[in-house]
Amino acid sequence: MSSLKLTTRNVAFLAIFSALSVIIIKFVPGIPIIGVPGSEIKFDAAIAPVYGMVIGPYLGFLAALMGGLLTSGSPFTFLTSFAPAVSAMIAGFLTSKKVMERVEIPGWIAAVAILGALIAGWYLTWVGLQAPLYPILHIAGFFAILITRKWTAKSFNEIGLKKEGWQFKPSRIFLGIILIVFAYLFSKPYISEEIWMLPYFSLPLYIIGAIFVLYGIFGGGKFSFISSTFLVGYCGIISDHMLGNLIFIGVIDVFIPFEVIQEYFLDPLGLPDVPSLFMYMVPVSAAERLLMTVIATIIGVGLLMALHRAGLLSRKRE
Repeated sequence: MSSLKLTTRNVAFLAIFSALSVIIIKFVPGIPIIGVPGSEIKFDAAIAPVYGMVIGPYLGFLAALMGGLLTSGSPFTFLTSFAPAVSAMIAGFLTSKKVMERVEIPGWIAAVAILGALIAGWYLTWVGLQAPLYPILHIAGFFAILITRKWTAKSFNEIGLKKEGWQFKPSRIFLGIILIVFAYLFSKPYISEEIWMLPYFSLPLYIIGAIFVLYGIFGGGKFSFISSTFLVGYCGIISDHMLGNLIFIGVIDVFIPFEVIQEYFLDPLGLPDVPSLFMYMVPVSAAERLLMTVIATIIGVGLLMALHRAGLLSRKRE
């Protein structure tokens, strides 16, 4: 249940998760951000979705935000503190049947609305207008939510319940295989040379196809919780990524001189402009976000199961 109720347990989780973010940001090396000397993508982005899963979208948002704000050392890092907070909120909504106790709006609708607004925000920027195919990872997450809808919340509320083994869903597996085949064909030169944009659709089709296959194989039975945790983590992390992108674009020539990007990144890579830099980084971004999703899944599954068995999982079942 999505709640803002500050029980003793929730306050304790809020303090622990905020402190955990501070520790990770301060002491765990991150991934350097192109164009922002001295700044890094911190691995608190990988665990922020877990906050939302454990204490819900609102308190999870607050925990991730507090950790970021307490460690921000510049206007840019102050603004990017909101990115992992949004990630926690998305994860919290996806694991909630309703957005609030007395509001009959499903949590997944709030999650897809937020992610959709972030994607739309990309196309309202000058970079987005020149790099329309960049949000392929985010669009894949958007459609993944539309495909699975309340499945993630249902799987979360079945933690610890004794369930049967695999429950195959052949139609979803078959559709996933078809999408993967198309993704493979779109990447082949003899096809993509006819329509230049086809290779850019290859990656999201692979992701959506894999989601269909995994959903068909693990969408029911005892493995559904693990696969839904992976999906929740992925959607939260790519939401963090897109908000970070929008903040980065917004502060160019405000906090980040364009000359720095030109000198250190565009010229050495032989790229003509910032939109080209974003497109160049798509494979790197995909690798980073999938790695973070794996980390979030491993930590999330282990922590949620441990808290459930100890009777400390604070969110109510429905």
